[in-house]
This record gives sequence, C-alpha cells and structure tokens, in this order.
Amino acid sequence: MTAKPALLHTTVLAAALCMAGAIPAFANGGDFFEELSATWGAANADEGVPYFGYVKDTRGKMVGSVSITATTASGSSFVVQSDNMGHYRIPGFSKSVDPKLVQITCAKTGYKLVARDRRVLRTSVNVPIETNCVLAPEAGKPTS
Repeated sequence: MTAKPALLHTTVLAAALCMAGAIPAFANGGDFFEELSATWGAANADEGVPYFGYVKDTRGKMVGSVSITATTASGSSFVVQSDNMGHYRIPGFSKSVDPKLVQITCAKTGYKLVARDRRVLRTSVNVPIETNCVLAPEAGKPTS
C-alpha cells in the first residue's frame, strides 16, 4: 500500500512545523536569553534579578526608543530605552528587592500601553524576568 500524495504532503508539513517550533527565538542574530544569561552570573553576585523584554505595536512590529521603567515596591525606579529592535534590558536591583513586586511599564509619546506580558522561568531561581509590552497609537496623535 502506498501513501496518498495529500497525506504525505500533510505529514511532511506537520513535521517541518514541529521542527520550526523547536528552534529558539533569536534577537539581533543570537538567542537573547542566552546573551543576557552570560552577564547575570557570578560577576553580578550582589545584584538582584535583571529584567528584559521587547516592545511591539498591535500589528506585531517592533517599537524602538520606548521608555521602560522598573519600579520597586518602595518606589525606587530605573529607566532605560528600548533599542531599534524594541529590546531592552534592566539590571537587577539589590538582592533585598523582591523581584515579584517590581513593576515594568512602557511608554512612548503618541502611544498607549494596551498589553503587558510577564514571563518567569519557573525551573530556576534568580533568573531574569521577561516582560513584553504592546503599544497602540493614540487616536489623533502622530507616531514616530
């Protein structure tokens, strides 16, 4: 018995999609999480958990030059700008700061924050926390 061409095509397509899903996400030509993890080790033993992520618009396009603010429960804050690809990185506060209580916000003139997605790697402790933002153009305001 031979396989029907349509079934064979579907099987090959399904296998290709499964393999593509196993490839790590790459940012700027490398694995962003691996690049970040290379700097968070023993050299930063006195620092707390760092934060990283990206900013996109509602159509999925990366948004650069966004102000990213990390604010602790006590009110201390740290501000960085996203790069041209919408990526950002914030170094950790001190070890005494509970990373679960740090709030990440994203802001850019002409845009409003519509979604924020926080991801924590639960298989390890004290690893970077990823927070991604989605911005939408404000009605009637020019965007850059």
